[in-house]
Amino acid sequence: MRAVPIIRSRTGCFTCRRRKKKCNEEKPVCSGCKRNKLECTWPAEQPAREQGPGQGQPRGRERAPSTTSKPAASAAAAAAATPAPRSPKPDDVQSPVSPALQRPQLAASPRHGSIGSEGVLPNDAESSAARRYSDGSSDGSSSRAGGDSVRNGDEMPDDLDNAASPASPLSSFGSLVALDVDAALQQRRMSDVSGLSPFAFVSGRESFSGDGLHLHDNIPMNMSLLPSHGHDSFELLSYYLERTANSMGNGSTDINPFVAKLIPLAFSDPLVLHLILAQSAVHRQSSKQCVSGGEVATRYYADSLRMFRNLVGEYVSGKEGTNLVVTVGSLILCLTEVARGDVRGTIFDHLAASKSLLTSLLSQSRPEASDDLPDFLVEYYMHMVACSMISKDARGGSQPALSPAIENAAKQLLDKNYTGQLCGCWLEMLTLIPQVFQLGQSMLRTATSSASPDDIITFGLLQSQILGFAPSLLASPSSQLAGLVFKQAALLYLWSIFGTPQQAPARQTMHGDLMNGAVLEAVALLGQLPASERVNTSLCWPLTVVGCCTTSLDVQQTLRARLETMIDTIGLGNMRQTLALLEHVWEQDPGDISPWTLRAVMQRYEIWISFA
Repeated sequence: MRAVPIIRSRTGCFTCRRRKKKCNEEKPVCSGCKRNKLECTWPAEQPAREQGPGQGQPRGRERAPSTTSKPAASAAAAAAATPAPRSPKPDDVQSPVSPALQRPQLAASPRHGSIGSEGVLPNDAESSAARRYSDGSSDGSSSRAGGDSVRNGDEMPDDLDNAASPASPLSSFGSLVALDVDAALQQRRMSDVSGLSPFAFVSGRESFSGDGLHLHDNIPMNMSLLPSHGHDSFELLSYYLERTANSMGNGSTDINPFVAKLIPLAFSDPLVLHLILAQSAVHRQSSKQCVSGGEVATRYYADSLRMFRNLVGEYVSGKEGTNLVVTVGSLILCLTEVARGDVRGTIFDHLAASKSLLTSLLSQSRPEASDDLPDFLVEYYMHMVACSMISKDARGGSQPALSPAIENAAKQLLDKNYTGQLCGCWLEMLTLIPQVFQLGQSMLRTATSSASPDDIITFGLLQSQILGFAPSLLASPSSQLAGLVFKQAALLYLWSIFGTPQQAPARQTMHGDLMNGAVLEAVALLGQLPASERVNTSLCWPLTVVGCCTTSLDVQQTLRARLETMIDTIGLGNMRQTLALLEHVWEQDPGDISPWTLRAVMQRYEIWISFA
């Protein structure tokens, strides 16, 4: 049933027109704006214009003079040259409003065209973006994405005739939320943060033990920016902003790139948007906060895979401008599998594709991405691949986890002391873990003979680098503690190449003492880090390594209790599978427990997961 249209004021102030509220037309500030503490903007009063022959009927949407910048004016002129999708009404006048009330413009997508030197999208790019939003799917995919209702082309937001402004997509989307939020919410929440995007509420260092973030109330259910998505999509977007984005990031930085980077990209490309909604759906289902029985999560997950396959087909066929989106999509799918708690190893297929795609993206002379998005993608991949190495068979052959391009990009991040929402302040540890795995491959393949001189030298260099690691003092205390936990786990991973203390319980060796000391040090560090802190979302890998290097019931109970708390608070599916796998590990004979035999346990119980 079509909703009853809301009759907005056509003779009052622009603020009431935008808010679709009745205006008493009291100047200079009407009663509605005064009551809600909003900026009251009125049309510029002009004398009657003398019209020449043929000038009696308006063409397009008339605009009153404004004080906007030249790029915005040129953008408006470019957009006005495109035929309007519907005939305008004579009294439907579009006039300038305050920047805080402007609707956002679609960000440039490499699949829609590139931003010109003046930050203005070409007209064909705008029309392409409009068609893609009206279809709600990528090229070649069904026009009904995720089972949501699709609007007709004439129901698209009429602000699409405005060209993209040079302002960032994030601040623009924040303006949309600020525009459509109820006046009471504006007065209660926006008065203290005027001029800020609502995404500023997504703090970088919250604990999951509190009430959480309440961005759910800020997502209007009639957002015209998503014309092809229904009620489920708005709920999933709200859940993503409130929970999923915080569960993916560990809170080591004040800005969460899962919001600041991916959300603007999602609103410029329907595939990225659908992947984010699918990730939110499976996370909500894994967190047991969904009453739909998994139907919504299954539908969105299946549709996102279908859309992604279509884009991969375009990329393979050589279509230009798809590299960035397909790379981002493959990485989003990696953490989607983490959120699902997938046990079939699907994540390793996405990870293998991500390596090739990211390498291609980094090798471009002028990358499609702007700002520091490539840095985040490198961090994203490094986190995923380092925490997945332990699941591979060290005695089998495999390709190097890092390409030269990715390795060089990671070194550049290290040179500028990079801290991220996935790698925290321990990016150096993530670059060393693949090297430890390569050393383990070399030494375990020749277990019948003594280690080669090259292996001994490599072992010494890696041990020296790990022991010399110290978290940045600029990092938050919780991030520093997590970095030190990673350090102890990396040492255990390296030392366990020669075996574990429980494999030779009758002998007391320096090697065994070092490993037992590292286990106790890691447990002591965990004791200083509350299990409800966001940074725990990155600790599945070190917890698994420590768990594979001890037979102490007390240590095992400490790890078990922490993982149970992480499951209840963060709710990622792979945390549940990590605990299940460790329970199977602890059931083994003590002589068989080691990080390097974990794959055998995974194979026996058919639990193929990443520990990202």
